[in-house]
Amino acid sequence: VIFLGVAVLGPVIARPVSRLIGAPLPALTGMPGKLARENAIRNPKRTAATAAALMIGVSLVCFITIVASSSKASSAAQIDKAFTGDFVIDAGSPGGRGFSHDLAERLDRLPEVKAASGVREAFAPIGGTPADLLAIDPATYGKIVDLDLTRGRLEDLGHDGIAVRDTVATARGWSVGTGVPVRFALTGEQQLTVAAIYRARNVAGDYVVGLAAYEANLADRFDTRVLVAKAEGVSVADARAAIEGVTAQYPTAKVQDQTEYKQAQAGQIDRVVNLVYVLLALAVLIALLGIANTLALSIFERTRELGLLRAVGMTRRQLRAMVRWESVIIALLGAFLGLAIGVFSGWAMVTAVADEGARLQLPAGQLAAVTLIAALAGMVAAVLPARRASRLNVLAAIATE
Repeated sequence: VIFLGVAVLGPVIARPVSRLIGAPLPALTGMPGKLARENAIRNPKRTAATAAALMIGVSLVCFITIVASSSKASSAAQIDKAFTGDFVIDAGSPGGRGFSHDLAERLDRLPEVKAASGVREAFAPIGGTPADLLAIDPATYGKIVDLDLTRGRLEDLGHDGIAVRDTVATARGWSVGTGVPVRFALTGEQQLTVAAIYRARNVAGDYVVGLAAYEANLADRFDTRVLVAKAEGVSVADARAAIEGVTAQYPTAKVQDQTEYKQAQAGQIDRVVNLVYVLLALAVLIALLGIANTLALSIFERTRELGLLRAVGMTRRQLRAMVRWESVIIALLGAFLGLAIGVFSGWAMVTAVADEGARLQLPAGQLAAVTLIAALAGMVAAVLPARRASRLNVLAAIATE
């Protein structure tokens, strides 16, 4: 709806915005800049239509950039708040088998370690809806992770308990003591009882069960992660050395401190975002081809006008500069409109999920880079049309009807 609205209002917006964008050009480039600005203003419908495709591409790039940056900031903030430990030992590759529970037990016995807790993951329909399920050791997990419990206790998970995030519990009308049907691949549907409700999400997801319930209903006995908190008075370097001495016997184990763990989480977001960027780059490329095509048509339509400009003394270099600066104005018009739409949409998306712990993060440097790249790309898109304009035969151009 926003895109349609801006497209309809495009000609109205194009004239004043193009005038504003092109305002510095007369002082910087002289007559070519002034003529470029006047050409963009003279036909606002064409200018707006040409900039529309780039506007859409830039707005999507800005939107994805803001959402990704906000997601990473929110994830880091949640980890800082909930993860009170010092190290995460990861299984290495997604979908890997992980390691046996004895790694957590061996680490827990180290004098340099306050607590070590293994974490397992599974996928199961919960209350009729497929969901990720986290399995923890209630005796040690609470010493490393603060789930921000609102009701109940992790120690009550036992063989048939489940902890649920507060927003899920509210949406489904569950409270402590409510029975929840969970279907396991090994044992079929089991009735678990809500034993605790918590607020934290990024570190635990929506559902948590104890290792006892997990082992009673699932055949997998491997930990995907082990969380570790160092002992009081032990330096991070000493604790890490002791931990790596144990994990050296586990080829897939990767020891990460808090900073490295947050970077790893951000890296997962970046991988998805980079794929989207590739697709959006194609859309922006198509938009730039559209600018080049429109300029080429514009030059054909203005053949006589260009011939007259050359006849009254405009050099080929000045003519090329005029066409290039007109392209830059169009590109910046699309970039600025796209930037405005992208920032607004990103803000709206993050605000809509603020109750999930999202926090707005505007990556000013990246947004400025997108705008600059759009301007440079506009100049590149005008190279061929500008060259064609400068090579027009002056007398033939003037004689054109």
